[in-house]
Amino acid sequence: MTQATLSLTRLHLTVRAEGPLQLPPYAGSMLRGAFGHALLALSPLPHTDGKPCALHASCPYCQLFAAPPLPGHSLQKFSHMPQPYVIEPPTAGALRLQAGQTFGFGLVLIGKALGLLPIVLQAWQRALRTGLGPQHTPCTLVAIYDGNGTQRLSDKREQLSNLSTTLPPAPALGTQATLHFCTPLRLQVQGKPVRAGQLTARDLLIALARRSQLLCDVHLGAAAPQHDFAALSTQAAGITLQGEGLRWFDWGRYSQRQQQEMQLGGLLGSVQLQGDLAPFAQLLHQGQWLHVGKNATMGLGGYRLAV
Repeated sequence: MTQATLSLTRLHLTVRAEGPLQLPPYAGSMLRGAFGHALLALSPLPHTDGKPCALHASCPYCQLFAAPPLPGHSLQKFSHMPQPYVIEPPTAGALRLQAGQTFGFGLVLIGKALGLLPIVLQAWQRALRTGLGPQHTPCTLVAIYDGNGTQRLSDKREQLSNLSTTLPPAPALGTQATLHFCTPLRLQVQGKPVRAGQLTARDLLIALARRSQLLCDVHLGAAAPQHDFAALSTQAAGITLQGEGLRWFDWGRYSQRQQQEMQLGGLLGSVQLQGDLAPFAQLLHQGQWLHVGKNATMGLGGYRLAV
């Protein structure tokens, strides 16, 4: 019997600014906020407390932006349930756009979110029309491309339903691989952010396995494959991590919910993993879509795997 696998797809959205638009050095938080407000406006019931509503099983805001936790889940005891999307913002730093200029960003959809794709695109169209940035500059969604960035898609259901939701095969891993982090990696150990000299292969790989397991449990239910965390932890302890190229990147965002500026620094650069990597080949491959660490939904912890 074929083992159930987590459905994933990546889209690339091209956006045109209809007026002057200043994108911050890291636009993931801004894009995520606009997306959330648009989903809220499309919801059947108000969400005054930000929690799942009485219609959470069918409410797009609840299913996409405030997914209710699984009762009594052992891995979810001290954290929020991961949401079924990742926004991958431009990585070129701050951008100043004039009217008519375009920018692009990636959108990874996971599991049940794929069945809500028409609503997801409707929410993005609404969010962009409402406006981005401090001046709420109106924008237009002008193109949607598939994960390879080659096929232009329409927002018609029949075309969207033909999207590939399976990943290409994972590369065979031997005893060495490199992860190039293109967005800040935020891992916490014992409640403190991990700095460059403190990052271990075990912390990184177990965080990745934990995120994958939570998403599988939510979106595959009883069919979800289960990681053997004790075995993975033992195997990960035998892998070394070299991260001389890592640097700390500080950035901040304003939290409307907490009404304060929040610092969200993380690690950028490359790490080399050495050891028996075969047990982690699928996880490391899948993580290029899922991302790893805190604030993954706004694109943090994004990396490229090189063998």
